[in-house]
This record gives sequence, structure tokens and C-alpha cells, in this order.
Amino acid sequence: MTDDGPRASLSAHDGEEHMHSQIRITDALSSTEFSKSSYIVYVISSPGHEAKRRYSDFEALREALEKLHPTLIIPPIPSKHSLLDYATNPVRAKNDPALIARRKRMLERFLQRLDTHPVLSIDVVFRRFLEARYSWHEIAHTPPLSTLPKSNLNAPPQHPSHPDAPACYAFLPTPTAPSKLHTPDAHFLDAEGFTHRFESFMASTMEPSNRRLVHRWRDIAADYADLGALLNAQSLAEQTQLAPAIESTGKAADTTYVALSDMLHDWDAHVSEPIHEYTQYASILSRLLRWRHLKHQQYEMAQDMLESKSQHLAECEREEAQAARLSKALETGGTSLLDKRRTQAPMSSVYGRAAESDAEDEVPSPAEATEPSTDDDLTSMWARKAASPHMPPAAPPQRGFLGSLTNRFAHVVDLDPNRTRQNAISRLREEVLHLQEAIEYTAQDLAYTNKTIQASLDRFQRIKVQDIKQLMLDLARMQRAYCSKSLDAWREARDQIEHIDDATWEHMPAARLSASTHDRT
Repeated sequence: MTDDGPRASLSAHDGEEHMHSQIRITDALSSTEFSKSSYIVYVISSPGHEAKRRYSDFEALREALEKLHPTLIIPPIPSKHSLLDYATNPVRAKNDPALIARRKRMLERFLQRLDTHPVLSIDVVFRRFLEARYSWHEIAHTPPLSTLPKSNLNAPPQHPSHPDAPACYAFLPTPTAPSKLHTPDAHFLDAEGFTHRFESFMASTMEPSNRRLVHRWRDIAADYADLGALLNAQSLAEQTQLAPAIESTGKAADTTYVALSDMLHDWDAHVSEPIHEYTQYASILSRLLRWRHLKHQQYEMAQDMLESKSQHLAECEREEAQAARLSKALETGGTSLLDKRRTQAPMSSVYGRAAESDAEDEVPSPAEATEPSTDDDLTSMWARKAASPHMPPAAPPQRGFLGSLTNRFAHVVDLDPNRTRQNAISRLREEVLHLQEAIEYTAQDLAYTNKTIQASLDRFQRIKVQDIKQLMLDLARMQRAYCSKSLDAWREARDQIEHIDDATWEHMPAARLSASTHDRT
């Protein structure tokens, strides 16, 4: 895949296509298959296939797609149960109908977003997930998931699970935490800042405000339910013409409660869930940009490592060259001196040889033996040492535990420093070559990562605009439906109150005054 391919394919899709997906979650069933306890499975219906998956399978699918496609924005899934829910009522936490319905809607939206994504829709792991003949255990233990590296930073981002990826990726450093870059990308610095503000706004402002608003709507609905019950009970106790009016008012309160309950049900599906989904999206964007930061950081760390190892290699090669020159000089100097003495020996006369024999028989004094008189004698001494290896006195053998430990340690300690130095130089050369190759690949990967992530961010922005627009339209539609139902009910109550005759108001002067005032207006 070329660098421009993913960007072009991502930019060709807008944010409305997930509504046209044919994938549906048709049911949520309780199952005990391959388990001693019951759990909920969701029935996934897609063209030509039907499969049953549990929540943990959806969670594993999303994690796998994040590893396989580190430069793409993977849609979120509904959050797990809180520990408090499990602690207070574990059975209800598993089988809560409202929670199951919410998960069913959000998991369906997750699959639909994958199905309409230009890259994720054709992913083999996603397609196997939709087919009942593949269990998740089989999917997880077959390629491409079985060939994923430990870290997708040490793999090509286009295809992290590629079995024939270059071996040089293994020589790259693996950063674990973001640090300051030497040459940061200004564009992605702005993107990180915007994403941080977006995440803070959604998590600290938007979602808490929505929760408070829903809580107040529920309180109002409960108050209307109590008011309707009291008015209906009062209408049964009333024997005058006020009874129908009181009953009609109670009915209006009940209608308002029902309308509010319907609105809150739709609110959860069309307002609260999208807001929570985009709060999750903000965290996903932060992790995506963090991965890009680590990839850039890895590139700079590899450059620093290459420079350090190249300097170390140059120092080792310089030391090796100096050692070779010294060894050659010693060998050459010792051989030439010996040859010189052999060539000078036949040129001596008979008297000279006799004099030399007499001189050799004389024993030199200690001062003369330890202190050479000329430079030639000093050179000759070094040559003799170079020509004949110096044998150190043998150390007495050590016995017992200390001797055994010494023998074992001798096998560990290098006894041939020259070979060790040469092996170290060979390893350094190999690492430098692999690092040079890896840096070339990483530079290309970083360019691909920047382009693909930017295309993913652009596509996300288009989807976000469409989703927020739809959220506002749904919010207006729900408010209109609620107000319309309530208005009709309260108009009926007003008509019943206006049909009360004057005789009914005789013993209620304050109410009569209010009714007269209403008639005049």
C-alpha cells in the first residue's frame, strides 16, 4: 500500500455511512455453553451470516484491531461494569435489562462503524468475527494475530503482523513513555493540544452536565407521577363537579410523567450514549497521538543509538589498528635483530672469535647485568623478549571449594582479549548496519504514520460533525414530542376545569375570584 493510498481511501468516506450498514444485533440471550455460570451472548446478524459473541469477545476484537492497525481510529465499545456494581449486586450487574439493552445498541454501532470503514471493513479478523464457524480462540491463535510482535512499534505500521518483515526492526529501541522530541512536528503538537482540550471538555464538562440534566428530568418525572397519583385519589373522594376536573388534572400529570419517561428513554439512546461514546473517542485519539509520538521518539532514539555505536565502533577499530601496528613492530624488530647478528658472525677473525669466547666466559657484575650500556643492547633485549614468549611462574594449584570456583570462573573470563575485541567489533559492525537499515525503514514508516493518522483525524472530524448534528436534531425532536404530548393533556385538563358551573364555585370565593379573573382575560 502506498503512502497516499490510505489517505485517499479514508478521505473518500463521510460520517453518514455507518447508518447504512446491514449488520444488526438482533437479540441478547443468556447462555451457559462451555461455562459453569451463565453469561450474555449477543446475536449478530450480517448478510449471509449469524454469530453469537459475548462482551469479552468484542473487547478482544477491539484490542486486536488496535494492534493490527495502530494508525487508525478504532471505534469504542461500551464500558465495563464498575467494581461497585459487582460488589453491591453481581447478579443484577450481569443481567440488568437496561444495561443489556444499552450494550446491545452500542455494540451494534461499534460493528456498523467497522463495517463502513474503508480499511477495517475488509480486515480478515473482523470478517471472521462475523462468522459462527470461527471461535474467538481460533481467531486469536491463527495469523495475523498469532504473528503479531510483542510491540507494534518494532514492526511496519502498514502490516505489523507481516511474517516477512525486515529483521532490522528487532534492533530498534522501544520507548515505553513519551519524552520531549528533538525536532517535534508542529502540526501534531497542535493536534495533541486540541485533543487534550477536547478530552477535558467531554469528560469534565459535557458528560457531567448531561448526567445532571438527566437526573433532574428523572426527579421531575417522579414528581409528576406522585402528583398524578394524589390527584386521582382525590378525584375519587370528591362528590361534586370538581371530581372530573381533578381527575383530568391528574391525568395530565400522568401523561407528563409518561412523556418524560419516553423522552428519557430516547435520551439515553440518542444523547447520553453518543456523548459517552465521544468521551471514549477523545481517549482513543490521545492514545493514537501518543503512539505516533512514540514512533517519532523511536526514530530519534535510533539515530542517537546509531551515532553512539558508530563512535564506539570507530574507537574499537582505532584501538585494534594500534594493537596490530604494535604487534607488527615487535615482530619485525625482533626478527631483524636476530638476522643482523647471524650475518655479522662469519665476518669475525679467529682472534675475534677467541676474544668473544673469552668475553662470554667472564661473568658480568650485577650492575653490568642489570643495566644495559647501549641502546643496541636495550633493543636486543626487547627483541629477545618478543621472539621468545615470556612464561610466568606457575601458580600453585588451589584445592577445595575455592579451587573449583576459580576453575569455573576461568572458563567464564575471556582468556583471549584479541579475539574478544575482534568479536565485539564484528557485532558492532553488524548492529550499525542493521540500525542504518532500520532507520531508513523507520523514516518511511514515520512518513506513512503521519499521513495515515492525519487522514484518520480528518475522517473522524467529518463523522463527529455529522453525529453532533444528528444529536442536536434528535434532541429537538424529543423535546418537541414531549412538549406536544404534555400540551394536549393539559389542554384537556383546562377544558374540564372551564366546564365547572358557577354553583360549584359558590362556597369557594377565592377560586371563584380566580375563575372570574380568567373569564375576563
